[in-house]
Amino acid sequence: MRLQTAWPIPREEWKKSLHAEADEREQLELLMSKAEKLLWEHANPRGIYRIVLREELPEGGISIARHLEGCEEAAVLAVTLGAGIDDLIRRTQITDMALATVVDTGASLLAEHAADEAEEIIRQDLAISRPEMFVTPRFSPGYGDYALEHQRDILTLVDAPRKIGLALTAGGMMTPGKSVTAVMGIADHPVKGRLATCGECVLRDKCPLWARGEHC
Repeated sequence: MRLQTAWPIPREEWKKSLHAEADEREQLELLMSKAEKLLWEHANPRGIYRIVLREELPEGGISIARHLEGCEEAAVLAVTLGAGIDDLIRRTQITDMALATVVDTGASLLAEHAADEAEEIIRQDLAISRPEMFVTPRFSPGYGDYALEHQRDILTLVDAPRKIGLALTAGGMMTPGKSVTAVMGIADHPVKGRLATCGECVLRDKCPLWARGEHC
């Protein structure tokens, strides 16, 4: 699945992710413009998905079970921006740490945009081939109590190492790093999925949003 390479990254979302102060905005705009151009030049976004039976997915906790409730099938997907982005981040960390921070944060947002596009492609494919089916939003490992270890299950199911060059290191980190894995439920009746609650999240005690009384 070949994806676009030049999405405009929403500036306000980017600034929010960088926790930018008002007096930093002008300089930050220049850095974001430079970073966005570099990201477009080095990104090679690709994705892969596969439709599987619900029972083919290993048990993953309360959050994913509730999200897939009523679904007999699921679409498992993996998306990556490619190794060029990892190389770009490493190089800018050596030459310009401020730019590297903006590039790294922008790349994370860009990976989410790529996953958005992949999700929409799946919906369009199903609308053509199986118009009677309904699809939930995507749900990724690391959300709620759906452990990051389940990234390996998804990568295996879609043969991601061979097809799009996305794998896990021995320590369980995805490589290339700016990548997304997710699951979408599929059913023959309306389903909406379910957002995880903070009470289900394994990272709640370390979450800065939770400490501030906010939610992701």
